[in-house]
Amino acid sequence: MKGDFTRVTFDPTKHYSRVLMQQGRVQLDADWNEQAAILLHYLETLATDLIGPFGGPAGEHHGFKVSPASNAFDFAISRGRYYVDGVLCENENETTTYLTQKYYRDNYPDEARSKLPGGVYLAYLDVWEHHVTWLEDEHVREVALGGPDTATRAKIVWQVKITDTQPNGDSKIPPSWGRDSVFKVWDQYVAAWRAQSRCELKVRLKPDQANTDPCTIAPSSAYRGQENQLYRVEIHQGGNAEDATFKWSRDNGSTVAAWVGSSDDDKLILSSVRGFANAPWVEITSADDDLHGVFGELFQVINIEGDALQVQDAPTWNESPPKKVRRWDQQENEIVTLKSGAVPLKEGTAETDWIDLEDGIQVQFQPPDPNAPNRPNHYRTGDYWLIPARTNGTIEWPLALKDDGEPQVDANGNVIPLALAPLGIEHHYAPLCLVTVNANGAISIAPSGDLHREFPPAAAK
Repeated sequence: MKGDFTRVTFDPTKHYSRVLMQQGRVQLDADWNEQAAILLHYLETLATDLIGPFGGPAGEHHGFKVSPASNAFDFAISRGRYYVDGVLCENENETTTYLTQKYYRDNYPDEARSKLPGGVYLAYLDVWEHHVTWLEDEHVREVALGGPDTATRAKIVWQVKITDTQPNGDSKIPPSWGRDSVFKVWDQYVAAWRAQSRCELKVRLKPDQANTDPCTIAPSSAYRGQENQLYRVEIHQGGNAEDATFKWSRDNGSTVAAWVGSSDDDKLILSSVRGFANAPWVEITSADDDLHGVFGELFQVINIEGDALQVQDAPTWNESPPKKVRRWDQQENEIVTLKSGAVPLKEGTAETDWIDLEDGIQVQFQPPDPNAPNRPNHYRTGDYWLIPARTNGTIEWPLALKDDGEPQVDANGNVIPLALAPLGIEHHYAPLCLVTVNANGAISIAPSGDLHREFPPAAAK
């Protein structure tokens, strides 16, 4: 979530049950965000334990059932509720179909959207939490305050998607498949989708000097910034290590404004230029880009004049869909050569594989597990890591520990940071139905293809 946060502190392994306010103490956003996360974790865990990985309430409120639509080449998605890994998904619209659903448009070209290619498709739910600011929803702001925003929101986004291949991606779904066939391989589908975000990152503070004698004092290292920051490292272009790039921000990517027009000399007119001073790069995206996991184009900032931002090779103004402009802080230097404004990703474990951000902070993308040669890394656009950096010279990043609880050190006396998977975005999946499309594009759904699970209300008579 790209908000102006101090840090993100929730850790389910600590098993905290609540946050307790003390009198006369400083109030921080992190404490109360953690309270919300504790409660949400409890509710979703409870729902999963009671319902299972997915299911809907028996009766009229059971949602997301699939049936042929009035348009013979589409299928309807019923109104109601469904739970996926304890996450509540709600569809309030009576007339939702695959082609008209609110948050998703499939990747087929326009001419194919009215008639899917023939074959058998697995329809499934993809669910995650989406961050919302006043740029996406004006009602988040209190107009009586005269403009400033306050808190942001998180919402559950669901998308009904389809696939015509088996989990290995090589074989088509055969017409003989039914409910049992899907459930036998469902875990393999989920593993394949989650493998789109199979990668790990280490973060450290750059040692001030080399030290090859482990018997001497370890080299000193410190964060040298003059302000407390929450650094964000985010995958820009996804793919394998050779193709992927990343961008980073010292303020969690929270400096963002609406693009409201262009001047006669092609400058970008923003809703506010606050925070954009000395910005090296900006990314132009839209809410649709966010919902579809699409990265925006990065533009190098040349100058700021009033409420206008001058960028190199300015894009043409287009008010639909509404665009937003976000600041990023990566810069090119004698070591780092940017690729379309982003930092090329490099994997490795050697000292030369550490990538400098700024003020002593370094990151290192880890190579695949050598014990699993058939499991290459993959990077997904939008996945991210957060690095709280503090003016006392420290960063918050977990370290590898010895059995006695002391930090492990390498041959140079440097502490060894843990390699962490991305903090998000966390996706949840549930099967819905097997859909058959004939050669003419007409859709049918066999009773054996219904993949829903129901649970009865506890108080039902």
